[in-house]
Amino acid sequence: MKYNICDSPNWYFEAAACISEYYTNIEDKVIKNHKNFGMTIEEMEDFFSKFKSYKKAVIGEILPIYNRYPSLEWLFKPVKYNVNMDECMGVSLISYLIGYSTEYMNDDLIDKVTLEFVFDVLSDIFGTEDAENLKIEGISDLVNVLENNNINDDIFKMHLIRLYHARYKTIRDLWEMLNLCVPILKKHYDMIEDHVQMALQALPSGEGLERILKVSAGLYIRSNLDCTLYPTIYFFNRIKYELNPISRQAYVGIYVLQLINLKEKNEYMEDELVKDLKALGDPTRFKIIRILLEREMYLKELAEEINLTSATVSHHIDILQKSNLISVTIGDDDGRKVLFDVNREKLKSIGDSINRLSYI
Repeated sequence: MKYNICDSPNWYFEAAACISEYYTNIEDKVIKNHKNFGMTIEEMEDFFSKFKSYKKAVIGEILPIYNRYPSLEWLFKPVKYNVNMDECMGVSLISYLIGYSTEYMNDDLIDKVTLEFVFDVLSDIFGTEDAENLKIEGISDLVNVLENNNINDDIFKMHLIRLYHARYKTIRDLWEMLNLCVPILKKHYDMIEDHVQMALQALPSGEGLERILKVSAGLYIRSNLDCTLYPTIYFFNRIKYELNPISRQAYVGIYVLQLINLKEKNEYMEDELVKDLKALGDPTRFKIIRILLEREMYLKELAEEINLTSATVSHHIDILQKSNLISVTIGDDDGRKVLFDVNREKLKSIGDSINRLSYI
């Protein structure tokens, strides 16, 4: 892709991610796993000290605003969905909406955007090829699609239906709330701006950036599409892409590079190895790995090969992706169709880690 790199965060995305981070406290989980990065817990606490100070200052002023919108709480409380979906639907929705003009969202625009978002989410679950055959023009169509496609996740189905049913109030309240939160994020930005700028200065372009995507997210790009890249504070250890019909954005965490480098220097990571082996320990997931070792496939092809629904295969692939065992290739003109393959480097690293155990 051709990246247009912004010198500051997208503040609407940051506001949504900040509220999500209030619930998840990802930095505490990273600190707890300090051994994976070859650091002591004190060193890891120091590493995140500026981030935690910024988060504390911002959350203290944002929470009273957020609490005035109790109808939005379900969008931000993290959920362990059984399908390929971000734990926080609110962040996914905001990253999708950012490409649209939000000064005045009339009913027609909200209808259009909501249906496109729903289709986008279902494409990730069913595969783009199957999703293209879906007909969703209203709430009854959406309910039928969710009930007739073997999606084993009642919470996900309820949330998607709830979003569509209450779309006018939900989206308008969401933007109203975020517009109140953005000035607070900007007001305290000087507390962490130097870390953002250091991350941008260290961020390579071209092949270097593609390497980060490959190592951290198992993502390959075969496209000349333009993409706007934002540094993100609250998704500090993640890379998130939003490729929709209106715009394409990438969000790269400000500590992604440093954490990748620390991991690469650390030869043995016990907790991560156990997680990876659990991902491989399921017969279906092991079969998916074996099949993809022969050639890369679209989701629909893979589902047909192992005689399971696309939704079921998507669930297993999501687990494998969290261990970076599956790589994703985006390579068509609109950035939507994806191919799945085995991340052979990660598979080899697991074998090397197990082999090192024999020398302890």
